[in-house]
Amino acid sequence: MHPKLRKFLIENGLRADATEAEAWELYKQLQVDDVAYNGPERADQDPGGERSSEGRQQANRSAAGARQHSGDDNEPPSAAGMSSEEVRAMIAQETQRSRAIEDACAVAGLGVEEARSMIDRGLSIEQARSELFDTLQQRQQTIGAGASVGFQVGTEDRDKFRAAVVDGLAMRSGRRIEQPAAGANEFRGQRLPDIARECLERAGIRCRGMNPDQISSRALSPAGSSDFPLLMSNVANRNLQAAYTEAPSTYRQWVAVGDANDFKELHALKLSNSPDLEELDEHGEFKTADFSEAGETYKVITKGIKAKFTRVMLINDDLRAFTRIPTMIGTAAKRMENKMVYGLLLSNPAMNDGKTLFHADHKNLAAAGDIDAVTLGKARAAMRKQKGMAGETLDVTPAFLLAGTDEEMNADILLRSAALPDVNLSSGVHNPWAGKLTPVTDPLLDLSDGDDPFYLLAHPNQAPIIEVAWLLGNEQPFVDDEMEFGTGAITYVCRHDFGCGVVDHIGAYKIPRS
Repeated sequence: MHPKLRKFLIENGLRADATEAEAWELYKQLQVDDVAYNGPERADQDPGGERSSEGRQQANRSAAGARQHSGDDNEPPSAAGMSSEEVRAMIAQETQRSRAIEDACAVAGLGVEEARSMIDRGLSIEQARSELFDTLQQRQQTIGAGASVGFQVGTEDRDKFRAAVVDGLAMRSGRRIEQPAAGANEFRGQRLPDIARECLERAGIRCRGMNPDQISSRALSPAGSSDFPLLMSNVANRNLQAAYTEAPSTYRQWVAVGDANDFKELHALKLSNSPDLEELDEHGEFKTADFSEAGETYKVITKGIKAKFTRVMLINDDLRAFTRIPTMIGTAAKRMENKMVYGLLLSNPAMNDGKTLFHADHKNLAAAGDIDAVTLGKARAAMRKQKGMAGETLDVTPAFLLAGTDEEMNADILLRSAALPDVNLSSGVHNPWAGKLTPVTDPLLDLSDGDDPFYLLAHPNQAPIIEVAWLLGNEQPFVDDEMEFGTGAITYVCRHDFGCGVVDHIGAYKIPRS
């Protein structure tokens, strides 16, 4: 611990021979009592008037006890010269040191007591690792894969505990788990403060005598070593991903899916540039295909939002509020994807050839029309006549009828009726469009001006028009936790890496409404 911070703690009741763990415990208690380090100003002063009289009396009693213990009636010198930013930086360094030493001890198969001893003695990470190596050499133990069987059993028990807690809390929040982990039903009925206490005790932290406020502060502390923040992060991820999967979207069935290994630009591949197969030449060899590169590009971008699990939520056992937040975020992530794809379609972006996606020169834009057999017939004929980059006839076949919700009923009647729905024809006239197209309707296509277009789209395996990609193929959003010192909360960050871009124009035909 930094000498200036330790001096500050001694001024507020810490014994001069106290261990590092005891020093951190007092620091946590001072936070609870609203005693904050303010540089040169004495912490037991109350310039803002916000501390309670009980808190002031406790601080004074602690300080008096410290002076009596040290045998010095004179006040110790003030720990001056440190800003709040310096304190936070120091705490972050101390947290990193403590966690690194604990991890090193765990890998070596040693327990919490050995780790706390090294931390309390103020060893650096390098010193702790060197001491561990010497200790293991004396014990003739191996590190890593060959570590002691006891460590492997401990790790297995820890994983089982985590799985049981996560499944139990997920079921408590209303999620259905087909095969819950062993012990999940026990944690399904436990309160969050009780789970936090068990996490602390499993980490070797004695909780006897701690009140719920102290347990909550310690469980959410960045200097703590319990699994509680990780468990809550896993519960948030479970709810986030379930909500994302269950959220409705309509774009996925008609788009192509690409690969993205990073955030660099992706070059979409046109499927209209494959040349025709040819006979063997006079030497009995196949002619080498000459593919033209497409110029359309897009890239994956990151979007996200933060949410906090607070000390108040923990003390109040407010699991519903905690799980509801990632559920809403998961739904919002799917909604974001849908909005990006349809926004790209409606914006009619310019392509590499300088023309917009839907353009008369691309032969994929009608003058106007309605959802009826005649209009669809003309659009289908135009799509089947599309030419590839080498002038080849592609025979693009429409597979989807894409429209806004205002046209949903008309689309269903036309595409699902056995007879052609025309008042001027008898009911026995065959409907050539029955079962030929899959109707897809989305409210994002209902434009405010009432001039809602509709589209014929080919299957993405034949002629994709828009391609989507997720970073490294991770389609679902995920939650990561960020420990913030002094906030009494864990900040969870939801990130979603997604991108979409136009591939080609031949797989779609746009018909503005007449």
